[in-house]
Amino acid sequence: MSLAHNDLTAEPNGNMRVLWFAFMAFSLGFAIWGMFSALGPFLIKWYHLTPSEALFLAAMPPFFATAVSIPLGIAADRFGGRRVFTITLVLITLPLIGGMFADSYFAFLCLGLFLGLGGATFVVGNAHVSSWYPKSRQGTALGVFALGNIGISIGMITVPFLITQVLGGPAGDLTQPAKMSLGSIAGWHLVFLIAAIPTLIMAVCYWFFTSDPPKRKVPLTLGEIASVYKSGPLVWIVTYLYWTSFGTLTFFSATTPTYLVDRWGVDPTEASMLFTASLVVFVAFMRPIGGWLSDRLEPLKMLAWLFGGAAIFTVVLLMEFSLTAQVWSIYAMALISGAASATVIKLIPMYFTQVGAVSGLAKAAGAACGFTMTMVMAFSKNMTQGYTLGFAVWAAMNLLAFYLAYSRKGFPALDDDTQMATAAA
Repeated sequence: MSLAHNDLTAEPNGNMRVLWFAFMAFSLGFAIWGMFSALGPFLIKWYHLTPSEALFLAAMPPFFATAVSIPLGIAADRFGGRRVFTITLVLITLPLIGGMFADSYFAFLCLGLFLGLGGATFVVGNAHVSSWYPKSRQGTALGVFALGNIGISIGMITVPFLITQVLGGPAGDLTQPAKMSLGSIAGWHLVFLIAAIPTLIMAVCYWFFTSDPPKRKVPLTLGEIASVYKSGPLVWIVTYLYWTSFGTLTFFSATTPTYLVDRWGVDPTEASMLFTASLVVFVAFMRPIGGWLSDRLEPLKMLAWLFGGAAIFTVVLLMEFSLTAQVWSIYAMALISGAASATVIKLIPMYFTQVGAVSGLAKAAGAACGFTMTMVMAFSKNMTQGYTLGFAVWAAMNLLAFYLAYSRKGFPALDDDTQMATAAA
């Protein structure tokens, strides 16, 4: 459904408290999501996993995030972000508590799957924040909110630190006595309890300190919400652009620790705490900048330049010249990813009224990209003993995104009111 749908109330002018709490809750959700990628290199050593098995584990959180993002986006549109975000945070505590007892590959698969709910917090917060801001300021507000991507970096840094310095002794040595214990639960498993406590506290805070807009639009029916998925090719084009832009974060945050350890012999702690955490910081840093620019520049023109640059760096990754070239190419793509993701999110309220539903679809695609590309890398490693095939697939995806943004295929002309709102400072 296009923006021709008539709003029954004026747009609210913003709410800094909602933006601030949504940012904190989203950061926490992504920190929980990033925990499992950080654990991967340690689990390889502790449980004698192959790199492909570790990559498969890392693919579980984005897989579940894919499955739940669309229903969560629809729920946020229908019932309001405050209620849905609070319930989501409470539900995240359940697998975290269960994680204290995980001690087999199957248990880790299940744990990684359900921790993907932390990644799905993006779509709920995105719908909640956008409901409080006018279209002329949504790019900036959603860019600030999306700084919560840095939560993955927090998880990447915190988990190895706790394991090596507080909970489980020397990195990856199960024979060492645990430094901390809680009854029969000892060692590194307590990292899940440490994450569960602030998550439950955040759920309480979100319920009591945030609100939905006082003059909400008349809720769309489920039929109106779902109709956007069959409204035409535009919804799927926008979804694909987010698949590629945000997918850079979900893909590389899941695979980089294992890739650097296996392909380049990087220390597991350094791979998570330094290299992977840095790429997440770069993505997060560029989200508000990209949102601010998309409020002032023409979004599709921005995306054409950004995806064109990303395509160039994917070719460098494909060649695998050296560790230095790989790391800096990943960092460059992270910067591009942050700006491009914010710009794609800007497009959603410009072209659709069902922001939560479309955001849910886009977020599902971004998470699915992380899952799919992680599996592609695992397949590449199994079949060719290397990662070149995986990077070739990624290069092709970025070239297609560049073509879609450059050609503007499927994008209708906006009406005058929407163009004026988009151009407003």
